[in-house]
Amino acid sequence: MPPIHDATRPVAAPLTIAQRICLQELLDEEWRAQVRQLTGLATAYHSAESAGDGSAAEHLSAALAVVRRRLIDVESALARLESKTYGACDGCDRRMPFEQLEMNPLARFCTSCQPLA
Repeated sequence: MPPIHDATRPVAAPLTIAQRICLQELLDEEWRAQVRQLTGLATAYHSAESAGDGSAAEHLSAALAVVRRRLIDVESALARLESKTYGACDGCDRRMPFEQLEMNPLARFCTSCQPLA
């Protein structure tokens, strides 16, 4: 779907260096948290599998998939931050406000495009 351009909506200011640093720190901490969670779940999964607890292993496998997806999303956001494309809405290509990104550093859509996602 092509980006939606609405000239009547205000454009957010570009991120300042301080804002970029703040968002980098938020994303780095989220990455570390996801890695810790992934490690714990993987250990529990292997323990359940070794003990022959198929039900627990199945539940843990689903949880691992969710954490892996989240980790991929964090790494994608970090890559966009590095390439200076971070904060551009995937729907309309406008810059998202710092406040929105600070609340949800993984946001890919502005508040106007979010319902369309």
